[in-house]
Amino acid sequence: MQWIMGCQGMLPTTLPARVRGSKPAVHARNYHALMPDRTLGSRRIFEGRVFTVRVDDVELESGRRSTREVVEHPGAVGILAWDGERLAFVSQWRQPAARDLLEIPAGTLDPGERPDATARRELAEEMGVAAAHWEAGPAFFTAPGFCSEHLSLFLATDLSEQADAHADDDEAITRSWLTLDEALAAIDDRRIADAKTIAGVLWLARRLRIGSA
Repeated sequence: MQWIMGCQGMLPTTLPARVRGSKPAVHARNYHALMPDRTLGSRRIFEGRVFTVRVDDVELESGRRSTREVVEHPGAVGILAWDGERLAFVSQWRQPAARDLLEIPAGTLDPGERPDATARRELAEEMGVAAAHWEAGPAFFTAPGFCSEHLSLFLATDLSEQADAHADDDEAITRSWLTLDEALAAIDDRRIADAKTIAGVLWLARRLRIGSA
């Protein structure tokens, strides 16, 4: 059995058979083929500044017809700005969550903008920082049950101040820096409750600790 370093210590990469259970796993390569939805029609019911909402009429593999409500999102990025000892964070009020959230810097792609360009822009706007070195990290759908948003994580290092950068007029953010251990502790005690931030911090912890092993 192989092991990796997790926020609670060493974790196995595979589970014993008695934990996995006796049912055979569905191979990821074949999973989509088991649930094809054929789109019969589509209509947009809302167009906002950031996203649109559409309703798809679909036919399932069984022949039964149904609808799917889909939030169309242009995509986003999250930035792990690492100075070698600390990680950059912003705190801001999130209306849907009805609370202030501690997050890594992030933002939505502008029309025609590449994710790496968005990452550079957002890091400058939210933290007043530029990075000399960028590395693409994981990318994932944030809520594939109803939303098309695909978020790309980037690791930014060799940081320097960028004095002429400023945040968007409709954003009120507070900047902070945490060590990796402080960030992991904030995940454990639920002070960090933002999914992209949890995913990013855990990925960075794994990358740094495996890289230093």
